[in-house]
Amino acid sequence: MATSDRCPRCGAMVLPQENFCPRCGAPLNEAPTAESVKEPLYGEGMGPEGMDYSEDVSSGREPASDGQTASDGQTASGWEPGQIPATIEQLRAFCDYHGMPLRQMRFFVGEDFREARAFGIYRDGDEFIVYKNKSDGSRAVRYHGPDEAYAVGELYAKLLDECHSRDLWPDGKPQGAARRQKGSKAVLIVTIVAVMAIAVAIVGFAVASDHRRHAHDGYYNLGDEGIYYRYGSDWYYEDDDYDWVLMYEDDAYDDAYADYYLGDDYDSDWGYSNFRSSDAWESIQEESRSSSDSSDDYSDWDSGGTDWDSDW
Repeated sequence: MATSDRCPRCGAMVLPQENFCPRCGAPLNEAPTAESVKEPLYGEGMGPEGMDYSEDVSSGREPASDGQTASDGQTASGWEPGQIPATIEQLRAFCDYHGMPLRQMRFFVGEDFREARAFGIYRDGDEFIVYKNKSDGSRAVRYHGPDEAYAVGELYAKLLDECHSRDLWPDGKPQGAARRQKGSKAVLIVTIVAVMAIAVAIVGFAVASDHRRHAHDGYYNLGDEGIYYRYGSDWYYEDDDYDWVLMYEDDAYDDAYADYYLGDDYDSDWGYSNFRSSDAWESIQEESRSSSDSSDDYSDWDSGGTDWDSDW
């Protein structure tokens, strides 16, 4: 049996009960000779594709994947948007980034969850287990081995499959993906034309409504009460700290347009600060960006749509 926790050929971590290295296949049950001991295939402490295994596992630190280190623009796990997760910590960072309610979704990252209807991954010593707990409570193990990147990849693929089946696309929705349609070509064309007409009408109505709603945006001189800014149906005023603050009486001064409107262009002669340079304006824009950019919504996730009776 092996007397070391590293393979004498490639330097990979091995378990005492293993007879062969799971990474390079070198025998571990005989003492190494001068001829059999070679330089590690990937360099000191390195594994395939430059994966660094030189960190002390007992320290609790995950090995850095693909030479990555935490830096500006990355999470502490080394994961950054657009990257495929390669470690449990990176998979957790990916899920956090997309706001996934993992328990509601029945995905357990880094947890040996034992109840029925669950997908999960966890670390057991130097090995990683990917599992599915079926509806009857029995467990199907998808992977059990030392390759963390492969194990994470298995659960990541299943997570994406479950998201895609609910029209959620955390990995980016494919553009122009061909969709199979039933029925004759004529029916298909009519359907497409009808849908496009409805879409155009909806967009046109939305644009017209938004235009009407913001037609009177701008600055108003309300006499002794000072200058206000109107955005849609909301009115803002500048407080003593020169911050623009929302008035909650949304319909206040709705009759002020004709008599008090100064315009939407800022004039420093008014003695007030520029509303469009204020924190209030930035908050409005941030809210607008969030509502338009966030196409994924996991709040209505229903795990009842998952096949809990199959092995995977």
